[in-house]
Amino acid sequence: MARLALHLFFRQIEVEGRENVPDQGPLLLVSNHTNALVDPLVLVITVSRRLTVTAKNVLAKNPLLGLLMSCLGVVTFHRREDAGKGADPRQNIQSLQQCRQILASGGALCIFPEGVSHSDLKLRPFHLGPARIALDFAREEGDPGGLRIVPIGLLYSQKDRFRSAVWLRYGTPMDVGQWLAEHPGATAADFTKEITGRVQALILHYENRRESLILSCAAEIVATRGRMPPPLGRDERSVAEWFQLLSGLQSGYRTLLANFPDDVNALSTRMRQYRAELKKRGLTAAEIFLPVHPGRALLFLIRELELLLVGAPVALFGAVNHFLPYQIVKWIARALSTDKDHWASNIVYPSFLVFPIFYLLQLGAAWFFLPSFWAFLYTVALPYTGYYALIYGERAGRAFRRTRTFLYLLRDREGQTRLAAEGRAILEQIQALGSRLPVVASPDELDQSSGAPPNFVENPAS
Repeated sequence: MARLALHLFFRQIEVEGRENVPDQGPLLLVSNHTNALVDPLVLVITVSRRLTVTAKNVLAKNPLLGLLMSCLGVVTFHRREDAGKGADPRQNIQSLQQCRQILASGGALCIFPEGVSHSDLKLRPFHLGPARIALDFAREEGDPGGLRIVPIGLLYSQKDRFRSAVWLRYGTPMDVGQWLAEHPGATAADFTKEITGRVQALILHYENRRESLILSCAAEIVATRGRMPPPLGRDERSVAEWFQLLSGLQSGYRTLLANFPDDVNALSTRMRQYRAELKKRGLTAAEIFLPVHPGRALLFLIRELELLLVGAPVALFGAVNHFLPYQIVKWIARALSTDKDHWASNIVYPSFLVFPIFYLLQLGAAWFFLPSFWAFLYTVALPYTGYYALIYGERAGRAFRRTRTFLYLLRDREGQTRLAAEGRAILEQIQALGSRLPVVASPDELDQSSGAPPNFVENPAS
């Protein structure tokens, strides 16, 4: 159910370094924590072995979450800040013992050392818990089986948007026994610093909001390569490529800012003004290079109308049959979400309950009122058409946006020419600044795919 729900919520779930997760033996997974209860589910569905996750005990007060936590065998910890909500930190002695037992039996355990999900631009300080568990296991339990720690980086393109993307990175495993042999007098604080550094190397983190915005602007422009956007259906970009582009730009930006601050700040101001004008017109950096050519427009119209008209009956059937549960889940998410890191959880987890209930009601009614043959067809069609309606809606929305963009540019050819020239000029200025770096990758090397989907460029800090 988790795998199905996550692959419906996210358009892309990409995994790097899956081979770094040992198939057997005691294992501790340590990850950043930016998307609440979705983070552990993403890990659970991407490892090939049983994984025990940890969570704060107050979550179990929710009946649905309590049931799911029980099914997953979640180990709960009591935080001091939750003492007024029923948490008892003394119970953590038993929780730590559970963790040691899991590791001693050769199990895999996942902990989020930040202690709370957040939407900050960088990691929050890690608690000492994971380091203490690992060191106690190695020193007091004798390290049976050889404990490994795998650092994890979770990066979301837009975690508060439906059909966004996630990049999950499994880092190189740490041999705890070997690390202790190399650092015999190490404390939990020392080991926590080591773990923090390894997790931090797998994610993007920003010094401030300004840096985040500047790099987002630069990435949008570099990703266009000053060329026309590819046809719909062939412009899907790997989420890993997008974050690699951001990471490469960030490295160059920080180096150049330290050595050529005036030039970098001048370019940053120019990029932000350019992006502000595009936003005012309702355009993206890629769309400004859309060719306003009648022949191309006609081919686009024929292709998209054919796809949309042929698929309309199936999509309509799926949309009608899934409209009510979808709206209920959406209403729940709006009512419960108080931060960006709550939205995905408040979509995914209620779906575990809402959609199965509606499916049971709909299928029960079908088999009661319809002949067996038609009831069977309805049963088969219900999930398929629901997914088809989702994909159809995405394609229709993108076709509508591109049509709107074409008509807008058709009315303002002079504005398009000016903005396209400015975009290429900024791209050349970025390349010129990059040439001052000792070793630099060109935009073509940084951006091996064509096009940049709109939902990758609004909130890279997430």
